[in-house]
Amino acid sequence: MLTRTKFRRARKADTPFIIDLLSANDLVCQGLDWSDIGDTWWVAVHKDEIVGCVQVLFGKPLGVVNFLAVEPKFHRSGVGVQLIKTAEILLSVADCDGYMAGTSTEAIIKRSKDLGLTSLGEVTIFVKRVFRYGKTDSYKNNYKH
Repeated sequence: MLTRTKFRRARKADTPFIIDLLSANDLVCQGLDWSDIGDTWWVAVHKDEIVGCVQVLFGKPLGVVNFLAVEPKFHRSGVGVQLIKTAEILLSVADCDGYMAGTSTEAIIKRSKDLGLTSLGEVTIFVKRVFRYGKTDSYKNNYKH
């Protein structure tokens, strides 16, 4: 684990850094409006540099953990594990019973039992844009088929 790494809620000014992290980890869903990430993201900061991010959504009984991404030069440093632990603490404090998360990373799948994860079998995750009322071109804007 990197020493002096801090975890905090992301700010709007962090958006470009989060997008860069997602891009570096092949996690950007093209055609979506990434200009405002909202208040559901958390970042890992090491020496004033954002080196990881995760989206945490609260729900009952399960929350959702999405878009875990770590700067490639910090892979295997423990930042990803600490981001997950941070997400688990946040979900616990919010009284969630657990969370859902998806991955295609073979190393995580192989270690799933060690990590306390329960598989739902083979799962396909879909992303679909929705019409945003009040935004006349929300469906067409930057949408790629």
